[in-house]
Amino acid sequence: SNLRSALGDLGDGPVPRPKNWKTWGYHGFRDNFRCHGYLSDRTKPLPTMEDWETMLKAYNQVVDPTYKFDPEIPPTQGYRLNEDGAQPYYAKLSPGKGRGLFASRDIQKGEIVHDGNKSDVVFPDGLSWKRYMFALPRTMACDQAEWTFTQKFKEGGPMRVVSSLNIAILMNEGNTILDVNVQPEDGNGKPSEYSAVFYAMRDIKKDEEILMDYADYDTDYAAAGIGHQVEQSKMEVVKTYVHHAAMGWGMIFRQVGSTLGLGS
Repeated sequence: SNLRSALGDLGDGPVPRPKNWKTWGYHGFRDNFRCHGYLSDRTKPLPTMEDWETMLKAYNQVVDPTYKFDPEIPPTQGYRLNEDGAQPYYAKLSPGKGRGLFASRDIQKGEIVHDGNKSDVVFPDGLSWKRYMFALPRTMACDQAEWTFTQKFKEGGPMRVVSSLNIAILMNEGNTILDVNVQPEDGNGKPSEYSAVFYAMRDIKKDEEILMDYADYDTDYAAAGIGHQVEQSKMEVVKTYVHHAAMGWGMIFRQVGSTLGLGS
């Protein structure tokens, strides 16, 4: 398309907003910002302080002018978890995975490893997330697309768009369920898709990678307001297809039956 051709010459500037930008969904942003090649590069360096400041400036401009970094701990190091200081992990490149998080000390089973309540940014609605994407340089928007997830914070509550503006968002997924060593839990030690507080599921050694299961949270972009109109009506398309397919097969069976002299 003309938009895709134009993006090829954009470099890393912000992507201009087309007239129909409000109808774009999550996958539309990834496609039209040409994120695939960039995101598939597992050797991308960690975001710098300047990168995080650029993301914060865009977030302040179009989402929340009052949001600030942790006053004591820079986003390149994370955030203040408790009175002891930062969360117990640091960021570095993970072989085969790209950017990831690693334990900065031995962590005991049952310890709080990450608290999204102190780290995450929750967008007020899908439109604010879309505005934010267009306010960022293209590759940073691609980063944010990769880091964006959806979550309900209570049973029956609305699905929200969530991300983060510090290294906490770099947590990778385990290759198998046996690799996973942290999970969101309620206050009673039970796994909870509504919680943003991650606990160690077992002892984690210093410098071991912190790994979660991305399936701990439901991914529903349409419910969170960032699904394309086409994505939101997929089920209707499927129903229509099945209906027409059934009609088609019915006509074939009737024709075959007529040819063979069946049913007469």
